[in-house]
Amino acid sequence: GLLLAHRINGVPVVDEARRLLGIVTAADLIHRAADERLEPRESLWKENFWISFLNPESSRPGKAEGRTAAEVMTGEVHSVAPDDHPVVATRLMVDHHLTSLPVVEAGMVIGVISRIDLLRRLHELENPLRKND
Repeated sequence: GLLLAHRINGVPVVDEARRLLGIVTAADLIHRAADERLEPRESLWKENFWISFLNPESSRPGKAEGRTAAEVMTGEVHSVAPDDHPVVATRLMVDHHLTSLPVVEAGMVIGVISRIDLLRRLHELENPLRKND
């Protein structure tokens, strides 16, 4: 799927005007797959579950076939503004166990910031002469 293909952990769900409605994360998809597709005695730790979940061609378990983003997404989404200090994003991510945050301006999603983005920026600030590392 989209998350695996682009190695991202979540995507914002927006309406036609790019207003934030929610976010679909890898965790949302895992929870949905576990809720809908696993036998009561089947364990998430079984190797065949993870192989089939990570295989984009698999029809068992893990694909949210026939589901809309609205059915799978988390509706309450924390976000940051483009002029927020990186500490604001860091606190939100740490306090709420988030891997990414939508960046919202005038009610519209204009981007997404991830933990990696914050770590790269911190690295740049700590090592101003080594920007290409």
